[in-house]
Amino acid sequence: MLACSQVVLLTLTARKSDCEYGISVDSMEKMALTREQTALSKEYYSKLQSKQISFYANGQYNKMNYKYLMGYGQDYLAITGGTQPLKTENSMILTDYRGQVVLSKAYADAITSVLGASAMDANGRGGTFSVNKIPEILGKLIPGHSAEEFQALIDNKKVNTEYTASNVQTTTGEATGEKTVVDSSDKTTKILQSIVDFYYPIFSAAASNGWTTEYNQEMDNNENYVSDAIVNGTFNLATVGDEGNYEPDTSLTYYVTNGWVQSRTDSSVREEITAWYNAEKERITEKENYLDIDMDNLSTELEAINTEIQSIQSFIDEAISSVFDWGSS
Repeated sequence: MLACSQVVLLTLTARKSDCEYGISVDSMEKMALTREQTALSKEYYSKLQSKQISFYANGQYNKMNYKYLMGYGQDYLAITGGTQPLKTENSMILTDYRGQVVLSKAYADAITSVLGASAMDANGRGGTFSVNKIPEILGKLIPGHSAEEFQALIDNKKVNTEYTASNVQTTTGEATGEKTVVDSSDKTTKILQSIVDFYYPIFSAAASNGWTTEYNQEMDNNENYVSDAIVNGTFNLATVGDEGNYEPDTSLTYYVTNGWVQSRTDSSVREEITAWYNAEKERITEKENYLDIDMDNLSTELEAINTEIQSIQSFIDEAISSVFDWGSS
């Protein structure tokens, strides 16, 4: 009987250790959950304070995107025809954190078609080049117009586009017999001047500071990428000077203060953030509830084990004592 009691005592002692260890583990996990809850709250309030960069057009706020800042590639009608919202300040462009101009594939293709494929490295980055190449680049980018036309505008000259036509109903120029001399120089000059005004700061900055296409995939796959990247510093807004260099002291606050961009919190984003926070908080609460129940069960079992151990220990002590008492009588 004494031997059996010893076995039971050893078993209970082992289980007691298991319970105490389990309570200790649960306690540490609860502490970890407390830290997780604190971190979650900090992240939640940080997200609530985060801003998105927007522009105002067509009676509403729109998330900042590449096309608004840098144009629509070969679709120059978006610029000349006003078919898409564009920035009002042409000197404001998009760069990355290294100061290199962020270029789309269409712009990079125009550059490499003039400078050669080696102008862009394997990472999609290109170095500086001569601004004298810009007319050629624009000639490659804008179909139907030549480098000579763009060079004339850069030199503040008029683009001469006169041609002879027959049976023209509405013309500018003078009729000469059956033929009419049509002079569309003013119209062409106006159109191409708007293209030069928009694109020249972009390509002159690329010529002076280098350029990159490595963010194109992220921008294509994530409509928030440009706005988020401006906020977190991956992208920067820059003002291009006459020589293609950047004007100093132009932080994001500068552009917001001047009204060139908007920094605001989207209410729909706030709702999404709050829903995410509540879900994460509920997950932590469920874990805490499980740990509380487990600790309560282990504590109850531990209390019962301690009572049983005391009982068995008393039995063993009495049994040992009776043996010694028997030997002394």
